[in-house]
Parts: sequence; structure tokens; C-alpha cells
Amino acid sequence: MTLAQGPWPTYTDAALDSVRQERREVERECQAFKRFRQRIQTVETQTLRFERSVVGVNQNLTPEEKSVRDTIELWYHDTVMAVDHYGDVYGDSFEASLSAEFGVDVLVLISEATTFSPLIKQRLLEAAQQCIDNRRVFLETLEDEFNTLKDAQSTVQEIREAIAEFDSTELQGISDTELTDRYETLHTLNDECKSWIQQRQEEIHAHRIDRSADVDAYTDLCSYLYEDLEVDYPVLATFVDILEIISQYE
Repeated sequence: MTLAQGPWPTYTDAALDSVRQERREVERECQAFKRFRQRIQTVETQTLRFERSVVGVNQNLTPEEKSVRDTIELWYHDTVMAVDHYGDVYGDSFEASLSAEFGVDVLVLISEATTFSPLIKQRLLEAAQQCIDNRRVFLETLEDEFNTLKDAQSTVQEIREAIAEFDSTELQGISDTELTDRYETLHTLNDECKSWIQQRQEEIHAHRIDRSADVDAYTDLCSYLYEDLEVDYPVLATFVDILEIISQYE
């Protein structure tokens, strides 16, 4: 079996699956925040009504009434936290999620509220829209990453086909011109791999993600997307391995 016929790096296959899954999840989260925002838009605001006493705030709620926070928490559970991947990806509480997505100040605001005021409505609408916008930007990043992986696969296939031509040619009896062409082709393939590696390294340093506060621990997009795969940097690993294959023909 020749090198071209043998096993070649397939890191990008798993990477594409990972990007597809991430894209599906982010799209569902976008839709969930849109549904949450639509519910907030339907609320009729009320003027602030409270009585301040010696012991604090009297919310004046009847037993049948839900507090502002209870209502918002119910809607948040029914929309944002209802996406099917929520437990596996996040698995946190309402308080932790709202604080991460909307900010601690919004959680405090709704927790202390006695009525659904115009201020609360505005803050929730703005925060939900920001979550949607962040995910839309992230979806564009994922689309770029998906296209890069597909381009890398196309390049790998082209290199493999070029290597296969070498395997079909006997070195014995080859002319000097053909030998020169062979080494020039190998040099070109080598440069192409190195170009991919350099380009990818620059992209890794440039990429930062903005999905929600809990991703701050990740230093780059690849670490976030591919931490559970065989390699964290599938494109880099692919062309490093191919450089090794090319070197065996030089």
C-alpha cells in the first residue's frame, strides 16, 4: 500500500461535526431568546407601587399574584432554558444563567421589583437583544470556521492526488526533467502546507468568541469548539501530519 492509499489525517471530519452541532445549538438559543423577548414585549408596564416600612419593602402582593421575578423566571425556563441541549451544555440555575447572560444587576432589579415597571421592561428587552446579537455574530464566526475546514479538506485532497501520481511513477528510468518537476511539485506542496499552518496560527491568535460570560475561560475559538476531540487544532494537526508524509517523498 502506498502512502497516498494509506490512512491520512481526518481531524477535520470530527471538527466539522463539532461546528455543525455548535451552529445548531446557537441557532436554537437565538430563537429561544427571541421567544423570551416577545413575551416581555407583550407585558403592560405599571407604575411602581410599594410601601416602605421599618422592616423594608412591603410588596403588597395577594396570595394569587406571582412576583415579577417569579413570572420572569417562568418565562425564562419556558424559553431559554427549554432548549434541548441546555442541561448538557450549561446545567446551571436560573439565577446563574440570568446573571451570566443579562448581568447581576438585572437579576437584582427583578428580584427587588414590586411591579413590572417600564425600566424593567426596557432592561430585559435590551439584554435579550444583546444575547441575540452576540449569538448572531458567533454564528458568522462559526460559518467562517466551517468554510475554512471545508477548504482545508479540499487542499488535503488535492495534495493526496498529487502524491498518488508519484506513487504511480517508477523512479528508475525517470528523466532529469521529470525528476526536477517532481521535486518542484513536492516543494510547492510543502509550501502550501506551511502557508496553511501560518495562516491558521494567525487566525487562532485573532479569534475571540462572545457567546456568553461563561466562555471567558477559553483563550480561542479552537479551544472552545474542539476540546473534546482528538486534537484541539485540527487544521494545524492535519497539515503538520501531511508535511511528514511529503517529507518521505523528498
